[in-house]
Amino acid sequence: MSRTIKNSDVIVVGGGILGLASSYELACQGLTVTSVYPQAGDRESASLAAGAMLGALGEITGDDGDSDRDELEFRIASQRRYPEWLGALCERSKTKVHQGQGSFIIANNEGVADRNGIRRMKLEADRYNLSAEWVEPEEVPGLNPGHHYAPGLCLALPEEHSVDSGQLLAAIAAAAASYPGWTRVDDSVAAARQDSGGWVVTTSQGATYAAAHLVLAGGSRVFNCLAPDVRDAAKLPAMFFGKGVSCLVRGAPAIPQTIRTPNRAFACGIHVVPRSDGLLYLGATNCLGVDHDAERGMQVGEIHNLFDEIVHQINTDIRLSRIVDIRYGYRPIPATRSPVIGRTDLPGLSVATGTYRNGILMAPLVAGIIADGIADKPVENPFAVGAKPAGTPIERLSEIGVRDILGFLHEPRGSLPYNRADELRKYTQTLFEMAVFDDERHSELRQEIQQRLKDAPFNETMHKLFYEIVERASQRGIPETKTARAH
Repeated sequence: MSRTIKNSDVIVVGGGILGLASSYELACQGLTVTSVYPQAGDRESASLAAGAMLGALGEITGDDGDSDRDELEFRIASQRRYPEWLGALCERSKTKVHQGQGSFIIANNEGVADRNGIRRMKLEADRYNLSAEWVEPEEVPGLNPGHHYAPGLCLALPEEHSVDSGQLLAAIAAAAASYPGWTRVDDSVAAARQDSGGWVVTTSQGATYAAAHLVLAGGSRVFNCLAPDVRDAAKLPAMFFGKGVSCLVRGAPAIPQTIRTPNRAFACGIHVVPRSDGLLYLGATNCLGVDHDAERGMQVGEIHNLFDEIVHQINTDIRLSRIVDIRYGYRPIPATRSPVIGRTDLPGLSVATGTYRNGILMAPLVAGIIADGIADKPVENPFAVGAKPAGTPIERLSEIGVRDILGFLHEPRGSLPYNRADELRKYTQTLFEMAVFDDERHSELRQEIQQRLKDAPFNETMHKLFYEIVERASQRGIPETKTARAH
């Protein structure tokens, strides 16, 4: 195949929300833009599989600390920008994007940290003067859980809307196409390299395109088009992904707004989101991964957990609805756990990725940062490339991780008697610390356990050891997870 070099001001790689939003913003500013992505869409696209909740507060967990405040404030600022941005987009594209108005957050006994999360949302809403009101379960339209899953707390967030992600992507593409300087290339990118005066992109079909600026605004694999030494020079972090499975159904009960739980057990909360044409979106699972091929497709267990939790915890009549489509996508997660946005140390190279579950919400501000950076305008960017936010101490990671492991093991519909779930968490956390941390206390405990098993070589010894290890954990300050108990 012959190769043709076409020149433009900017090449944007990616047809998801950040790629299209960046292309649109650049075209708005009068630049010539070549957007490279398959027109048929990507069946593994995080944007197409997303619930598209504009949930600045809904993403809060009780574990968030001040290190997460920059991202929270960015989400809030983008949420406030959304009505104007979406209105201008629809006017330019002459299309409509379906919106669900408002959200309800529910906390029940299935999420060990639900109550901490929902109370934190209310505190932050008050801090930033956002609407939030405690309501009774009976006041939540469309909420009809099973008898044992009634929520203990419900929070109304009337400013947390949702959009139809498919319609939104189509509207952005149509708006960008209204500018004469925008070109779409129906292909995927195989490689990108620096060239004299700019960047050259080679597609999978062998065509090449040149531009002064290159924007990598795809998902978790977008950096793969760069050689390893180029990635290092640009200070780009390693990328991982959270695979999420979601579903569209027809004939579900009328639910006019989002209903969701707080984030729980390594995933976003379970949620239902109204879509156009009477469809209802059900979401979503999450599985951290590094190998896209190994995680391709959907497991029966993933779909079973999703349906089981939504039917029992949100509305039992959803079981009677008809499946229209099941999707999955790879949400991009940088090793830094923070979005990676803006210009890099390599001239002409910018990136926009790593927004995890918040790409659609953050899109207006991210696109602005990309366009203003290329135009050399002043940019306020808390996610500058190369910045390394403070990581979570490994001790804290183990505490949260073991707690969520126990929550994950309980799904779906799992429960343990008495306060045994909390005992099991302390027991598991102690064993995890013994295996990972080089600490004198753990060495002493390991020796005591070994000696006990020698002195009393009976399997019944394990029962006694279980309670002794739990007691040791309590004495050294591993707190009870009070939210694991009935309210």
